[in-house]
Amino acid sequence: MVLLATEPAERDAKLAREALGRRGDDRDAWVLIEAACAATPDHLLRKVGVAACPAFQEPLRKLLVSLVRSYRCAEGSVDMAVAKQEAAQLAEAIRRKKQPHGGEVVRIVSTRSKPQLAATFRCYKEQHGSDIEEDMKQYSSSQFARMLKIAVWCLTSPEKHFAEVIRYSILGLGTDEDALTRAIVSRADIDTKKIKQEYRVRFKTTVTDDVVGDTSGYYMDILLALVGKE
Repeated sequence: MVLLATEPAERDAKLAREALGRRGDDRDAWVLIEAACAATPDHLLRKVGVAACPAFQEPLRKLLVSLVRSYRCAEGSVDMAVAKQEAAQLAEAIRRKKQPHGGEVVRIVSTRSKPQLAATFRCYKEQHGSDIEEDMKQYSSSQFARMLKIAVWCLTSPEKHFAEVIRYSILGLGTDEDALTRAIVSRADIDTKKIKQEYRVRFKTTVTDDVVGDTSGYYMDILLALVGKE
């Protein structure tokens, strides 16, 4: 209820501060990437504390700092010549050199507008026959590559990432209530419908069924009210 009643920018700042105080694993990085890439530019806070956080090591730290410092233009205009050129640069770093942490990759992902990046990723698939996130997984198993994939999802298809957060939060013994709450509350007024559709397609079940199976009481009731009917 506290998260639900908090303004998005303040909520992101609170969640980011908590993530920076932990051990710096993948799920802590998720929080920072979500705030930097899935939020609108109008409420993105410049959480430059990432630079001083010992939990995140290079080259991941460089990516996170670049993401949280950037202010993306929200305009919808796209330069297709630039999209084709930068798709080739991304492929050079990811497919040929197998170095997704290269400077050009970080520059492109952290500075281009979301419409421009969507066009670049489409060009990438047209040129190479596979999605950029698939290639990042195929050509590199590093933490950096995993987090770069999350950034790509949050920038262009956030429903993919948040469907995965919900799923991972309920798998296994116990429930990661922090992750489950964050995913459902933060996207309640944005793209819950898309998340539910993505969840159903990928995991062959529904958010509602999994929430009912893994939570209880008033907590479950609040989550279900936010998720809505399926």
